[in-house]
Amino acid sequence: MRSLTLIFAFLFVITTAGWMTAQSPDGSRRPLDLPSGGAGDGDEEEDAPETINFWGGEYEGDAFFWCLDKSCSMGWNGEIEDLKQEFTQTLNSLSSQAEFGVVAFSEGHVVWNPMPQRANPANKGSATAWVLNLQAAGWTCLGPAAVETLNIANQCSKAMKQVLVLSDGEPYCNGTNTATQVLTDVAAANWQQIPVNTIYIASDTGGISFMQQLAAQNNGTFYQPQ
Repeated sequence: MRSLTLIFAFLFVITTAGWMTAQSPDGSRRPLDLPSGGAGDGDEEEDAPETINFWGGEYEGDAFFWCLDKSCSMGWNGEIEDLKQEFTQTLNSLSSQAEFGVVAFSEGHVVWNPMPQRANPANKGSATAWVLNLQAAGWTCLGPAAVETLNIANQCSKAMKQVLVLSDGEPYCNGTNTATQVLTDVAAANWQQIPVNTIYIASDTGGISFMQQLAAQNNGTFYQPQ
């Protein structure tokens, strides 16, 4: 009788162990009370970078911050209208996972939103309408606008941020060439070393050297559409 009791006890243990074991998707077996693997509830998959095309140049990132020239020379040959079209097309290409910001400059600068924003339909529509209302007038006071753009970008937690500075000339503010001051101020504001990419849309060569320097000292690229 004692032997039969031991046999039944042994069979009970074997049956219980089999019941508590599950079949995993790859065919291996694991106890049900162990973690199933993979990301937990608190883990989020890192956002994949996106590639945008702005005025013919390609930029990869997960957050994009524009600093746009609206000085008087942007109205001489319709550049301001081209800018509105290019910005609208590029912004609409972003997924809702990306973030962005927009600053425009002339004698002073104006800001669409002082914080980085998701590229959802509502924000895209708001920023597009804001850019479409820009008018070309005034000097090219780039420095404060570029610093403001970086201040917005610095608040963004995305891993692959890009700043895009578009202009059609050197920075002249109230009749004074401020190129040296702009380079100094931008370097000081860019403590996160965010790439600052420059797009020079004029056909002349007057602003090329400055725009190349601005990009080079901030790990960015220089581009001049042909």
